[in-house]
Amino acid sequence: MAIKSTSLAICLLFSLATIATAYYSPSSPPVHQSPVYTHKPTLPPPVYTPPVYKPTLPPPVYTKPILPPPVYTPPVYKPTLPPPVYKNSPSYSPPSYVPKPTYSPPTKPYVPKPTYTPPTKPYVPKPTYTPPTKPYVPKPTYTPPTKPYVPKPTYTPPTKPYVPKPTYSPPTKPYVPKPTYTPPTKPYVPEILKVVDGIILCKNGYENYPIQGAKAKIVCSEPGSYGKKDVVIYSDPTDSKGYFHVTLTDIIKNLLHCRVMLYTSPVESCKNPTNVNKGLTGVPLSMYGYRYHADKNLKIFSVGPFYFTGPKAAPTTPKY
Repeated sequence: MAIKSTSLAICLLFSLATIATAYYSPSSPPVHQSPVYTHKPTLPPPVYTPPVYKPTLPPPVYTKPILPPPVYTPPVYKPTLPPPVYKNSPSYSPPSYVPKPTYSPPTKPYVPKPTYTPPTKPYVPKPTYTPPTKPYVPKPTYTPPTKPYVPKPTYTPPTKPYVPKPTYSPPTKPYVPKPTYTPPTKPYVPEILKVVDGIILCKNGYENYPIQGAKAKIVCSEPGSYGKKDVVIYSDPTDSKGYFHVTLTDIIKNLLHCRVMLYTSPVESCKNPTNVNKGLTGVPLSMYGYRYHADKNLKIFSVGPFYFTGPKAAPTTPKY
């Protein structure tokens, strides 16, 4: 009954919802209009009521209760009772023994089990099935109908009259010889020479002086068919001012792969190269600008100064 009442209530709710949606179908959404107030209400001025003063109560004083001292009451002496006097126990007479009766179960009469002999069924031979013989019906032989012979018509195309082809003779062009091209002659521009110069000094404590007879070298890694190949060019010995210069040959095409470094010093007390201004690891020529002399058609790359030092300050070669 409860399920039926709930189902009826759900059906009534659905029907009311469909009726409400049928009656209320606005064509356009409602537009809210704010009400226009013509008179502003006047509120009375606020009345200030001062707060009621609450007196501050003093803090409570806690007094410890005074208890009277305890009074000792000695225990009451209990008198000692005399030991109990035990009376003689009554005489015990054991009960007389009565033997249990012997139980002999009753003997059942012997009933032999019945022997079951199943009933013998009469022998019924199986029937032999002989299928019925169908009468022999020979298959009909199909003979297709013979069509009458109709010979194919022979087609003879119409003969067209012979019209000879017109002979075309192209117009003859006048002979125009090909112009002969003579390339313009380039003006001779001499090759720009490249020179590297610098100064080699000896640093002995706080003294610096030029070394005469020292040498520098330029190592260029030129890419070849079998990988990179190092080309080494040695400078002339330095003069009395420690000045050296190296003229780069035509073998070196690109200066991006060239480095300038120290080579040897003839002074025994100043033979260890230092890495000041990269004199030991090598100065790449791509980091330095050059001075161009137009009258000599010459580019000069200036490096250094490089320094040798004594045996005590021999540096280790850095690994790159």
